[in-house]
Amino acid sequence: GRARAADDDSSAVDQIVAVLKQKGLIDEATGNEILAKQAKAEAKASAEKTTPSVAQGLLEGLIWSGDLRLRDEQFWYAKGLQGASANDNNRIRYRARFGFTKQVNSWAQVGVRLASDTTDYRSTNVTVGQNSNFSFDSIYMDLAYAKFELPDPGFDVKTSIVAGKFANPFMWKKTLDKIMWDDDINPEGIAITPTWQPTESTTIWANFGYFVELQQSSQVDPRVWAYQLNGSQKFAEAFEVGARVTYYDWENLQNDPNFFTGSFANGNQPIAFKHGGARFLESSGYLTWSGIPDWPALLWGTWVANLDAHGGVVNGVSVSAQNNAWGLGFEIGDAKKWARFGVAYNSVEANGVLGLYTDSDMFDGLTNRRGYAFYGARQVADNTELKISLW
Repeated sequence: GRARAADDDSSAVDQIVAVLKQKGLIDEATGNEILAKQAKAEAKASAEKTTPSVAQGLLEGLIWSGDLRLRDEQFWYAKGLQGASANDNNRIRYRARFGFTKQVNSWAQVGVRLASDTTDYRSTNVTVGQNSNFSFDSIYMDLAYAKFELPDPGFDVKTSIVAGKFANPFMWKKTLDKIMWDDDINPEGIAITPTWQPTESTTIWANFGYFVELQQSSQVDPRVWAYQLNGSQKFAEAFEVGARVTYYDWENLQNDPNFFTGSFANGNQPIAFKHGGARFLESSGYLTWSGIPDWPALLWGTWVANLDAHGGVVNGVSVSAQNNAWGLGFEIGDAKKWARFGVAYNSVEANGVLGLYTDSDMFDGLTNRRGYAFYGARQVADNTELKISLW
């Protein structure tokens, strides 16, 4: 209808010019000038309809996001470590995050996120009263990455590459995945994720990562090479199983003068490392069942082994390798419908994982610990959730 109206307007102008020429009111040159101006005006109108403004182009594909978490933490001590006295403690905390993703084109995306921080690499929480005199709290760069989708090589394989500082692709969101990594740690480097879905109910994907722990100008960088294979399979409508196996190869850790000191302070022993590095083999699995409406169930387990830890003498005492970590958990319910409840048991030997990177909420971020976790969540309003946990 719009094109026809434009054609009608154009022919109307042509007819008017023809009549004016016939009556001798305008000459040929004037008529041609009028028609040329009309054509120019139509071309400009058409361009304005089809070409977006610069502002519209910048905002297209831009998605803003953010969240605020308020937390009250209670610490209750039956006794202090090694007989020392310990007082119960209470603290109020907050975490604020704000950022955006921008879809640059069909195959490229960039993302940036800022977060509250206290220079603690395993926490973006700020404690109320942490700084005296109500002074300012800090904001840090939490994410800064570019993500690229590669063309399909012809095997129905989708492959993405992400580089910069990004969310850890080696962690699962479906389970309480806290033994190997703290979920506040966003590694820096590059990761490649190919995904293959041979059937509607089967998905297979891998993660390959290269993360730099500390960039050095005169020494080889402390770093980790990470390799992971994942798979999930749905059975009928109610069941889904998933499994993964991961291999981490940490190298040249001695070139970070603070790495071993921090690891030992968090529970690791010198026998956890060999030739300046450590290799870990990790595997996890889960089973979900959604047979009861609004009450889906999840059963999961994980196991880790430090392949380089070995028995030896530590501070004059003979000790075993202490190189395993494992956990089991069960969840039921939907936080948006009624509530979600969970229970987990985790056991982390002294050298089972890197003490620097295990979750800070679990056992205060220390290895050589074991214990239970009870937790629950309920959505109390749109985009608002109440959570409680007891470790």
